[in-house]
Amino acid sequence: MGKHNLVTKFNYFYYNNIFLKNKRICTVVKNISFSSHCQDKYELIKKNEEAYNLEDTFIRSIRKMNNTSLVYASEDINKNGMNNKYLWELIYNRAKEIKNSFSINEIVVLFHAYCNSLSYDINCIQIINFFWDLLNNKMNDLNYSSLLALYSCAEKTKNFHKIKEISNILLKYMLDNPSEMKLTEKGLNIILKMCIHNYSDSIATIDNMNIMHISNYIQNVDLKDAKTVMLCLHFFIIFNSFGEPFVNLLKKIQSLLIFKKINPYIVLKYLYLLNNINNHPIAIKEVKNTISIIYLLYQANNS
Repeated sequence: MGKHNLVTKFNYFYYNNIFLKNKRICTVVKNISFSSHCQDKYELIKKNEEAYNLEDTFIRSIRKMNNTSLVYASEDINKNGMNNKYLWELIYNRAKEIKNSFSINEIVVLFHAYCNSLSYDINCIQIINFFWDLLNNKMNDLNYSSLLALYSCAEKTKNFHKIKEISNILLKYMLDNPSEMKLTEKGLNIILKMCIHNYSDSIATIDNMNIMHISNYIQNVDLKDAKTVMLCLHFFIIFNSFGEPFVNLLKKIQSLLIFKKINPYIVLKYLYLLNNINNHPIAIKEVKNTISIIYLLYQANNS
């Protein structure tokens, strides 16, 4: 009986000790969680306060800014994620006052900043038309990076006449200055969309030299976005370009398929559109390899 009491007491103290320890641990964890929550709240309040102060600074100073300061301010507004239409009304009013002091590239930067701002409104026709009017008859003087930025503005504002006009200027620039164009994936994306979107209208202007240049750009860009990869495939197919760049792209697609980073059904949909490939045996081989990988993936997923 004494032995039983001793065991009972031991169990009581043992489990009670564990319970107390667990209780202390829970208390510590709760305190840490509460402290972390408070810190997050504090950081959010601090960030909001800084953003408010910056907005207030802009509101007071935009009316006095020169052309360069106004361009920097527009970019800072976007970097800080400000959604304030009044700020852009102030920028618009100040830009009207000093419109003759802007360089053409500054106009593009300002317009591009507005089109990519959280405050952008396609119904603000007066702001949109103001920028297009400033750029009228000057677009031929732009470099390729400004033209790419302006093309995205034309898309955002749904100005199809400007899309066509900028497309033709870019294609001519590509013919005249191919080595100057150092495209990022984003820039390549715009070029590809431009060619594909305007395919039916611009086929006469997208000649073999331009197709060759774009094919080389595709080879030189490190493609990471599956959407850009599919745009590249679409480009090669509609322009019947099945040389080395096309073959290398198929190898890239095979790798993406294996690592499940691209939709096999979309790839098949594009490959189904292939024609005029009979004179390109290496390309045919890689197309077959791509289809084989898709088939094996299908078998693996349904076994």
